[in-house]
Amino acid sequence: MRSKREHIVDTTLRLYRANGVAGTTLKDVAEAAGIPLGNMYYYFKTRDDLVRAALEACEAELLDLLSTLAPLPPRAWFEGYFDWLLADPGGAAEFGCPFGTLAGELRALGDPAAARAAQTVRLYLDALRARTGALGLSLTEADDLFIAIQGAYTVARTLNDPELFRQSVLRLRAGAPQLRLSGAAPT
Repeated sequence: MRSKREHIVDTTLRLYRANGVAGTTLKDVAEAAGIPLGNMYYYFKTRDDLVRAALEACEAELLDLLSTLAPLPPRAWFEGYFDWLLADPGGAAEFGCPFGTLAGELRALGDPAAARAAQTVRLYLDALRARTGALGLSLTEADDLFIAIQGAYTVARTLNDPELFRQSVLRLRAGAPQLRLSGAAPT
């Protein structure tokens, strides 16, 4: 069973992803979490504390994904990665990348937490680069894949079209050099 604090953080992330950080107040979080606003201050003294907790949850989400994929050989790692994208945790196709969206907004707001959020995105990119490199492919191919996925998230969110994201990921998967090396033919 999740703690009340975890419930608040999960609710916060959902609201941040749907409405943005600037569009989400402590009152919004309290109402969505089903707790009195005064109780929010028991768990989070300031908005910055809540933002930090949301960033920690994003990092944990990414680290969980990476630890799940870590034991896999590189090609299987990429298959698992594409499966994760297609499973669309947290409604990412509707709300944007679960890591990049938050990092980008915090930077745009000039929030001091932006640097920490960028570290999470860097960890994500570095994981793709490491697995691409393990196959003897260039960092450019990892960067291109990462940027294409981020672009698919952005366009799908802008157009409110999660199916567009899914179709983009399927095309990326079919054309990924990491998977073509394993004999997977583009479809």
